[in-house]
Amino acid sequence: MSNTGKKEWNFHPKIPLYKNPLFVFPFSIKKIFNWYLKMWAPPSEIFVCLLFALILWYFLNPLLGVFTINFENIFYVYLINLAIVIFTAGALHLYFYSFNQQNDTLKYDIRKQSNNRKYTFNSQVLDNMFWTIVSGVSFLTMYQILYIWSYVNGSVPLTSWSINPFWFCILFLLITLWNGIHFYFVHRFLHLPFLYKIAHYVHHRNINPGPWSGISMHPIEHLLYFSAILIHFIVPSHPLHVFFHFIILSVGAIWGHTGFDALLIGKKTKLPLGHFDHQLHHRYFECNYGTYESPCDKWFGSFHDGTPEATEIMRNKRRKIHNI
Repeated sequence: MSNTGKKEWNFHPKIPLYKNPLFVFPFSIKKIFNWYLKMWAPPSEIFVCLLFALILWYFLNPLLGVFTINFENIFYVYLINLAIVIFTAGALHLYFYSFNQQNDTLKYDIRKQSNNRKYTFNSQVLDNMFWTIVSGVSFLTMYQILYIWSYVNGSVPLTSWSINPFWFCILFLLITLWNGIHFYFVHRFLHLPFLYKIAHYVHHRNINPGPWSGISMHPIEHLLYFSAILIHFIVPSHPLHVFFHFIILSVGAIWGHTGFDALLIGKKTKLPLGHFDHQLHHRYFECNYGTYESPCDKWFGSFHDGTPEATEIMRNKRRKIHNI
């Protein structure tokens, strides 16, 4: 880690941060290739999400034969989602925060999780668990039930490896790109004052997020956030694409909010975890609304590259907005 920004963070990745080179002109085929190789090759986050998607596919695939909406089926899907979320967020929280297995190594913000009256149950962890399990898993299940029901009734356009192998493969890449663009515009919308006050503030109470913060949101935000999946009602997809998309939205968000840049395995191997660009958003609010994949923050002037200079620009903007 460089010394730049040392006072702001316990650790940060190499800065300045860079966006997807696919949207940087002139094109560099080498940079684009290396970007996507790093993004997809084991043990990357996307690779692990794909493995989770295969697990979700295995358990939900039987429902794609003959599906009816009833309590038993809904509860079955809910329990699978709950198990995945608890396994992911719970394991990461226990490892990093309860048992302190990595201490503060690679931790962005050295502060501990909060306990104060602004949180439900006066506890950041219990607050995050409540909103994740009660609202997050419920809306995740609702959208999955909608997709499965529509699939069984022939209401969604479909593709497969046998129909179009190129489209089948490239769609996995396009999902991550679409997700970043959708997240950017939904996120900007949620920062409108009236929506922020009634909904988005629940997520933003986590200035120093942890694993359980990933999908800890108000129901209104969950409704909008998971709506990214509706693209599959327009674009021909295979159910595996859709379940991969669900995992990106859930497990991916949990990993990205872990608060640690990576999980150390041995002395050298690292399993990438945190999204420092989004950690910056939780700290400074009015920046980095999208993801690394999306060019939107760069295009619309809301990109924070992690440097002290960008932080000062951000603070000056806030002073002007609030007349400080």
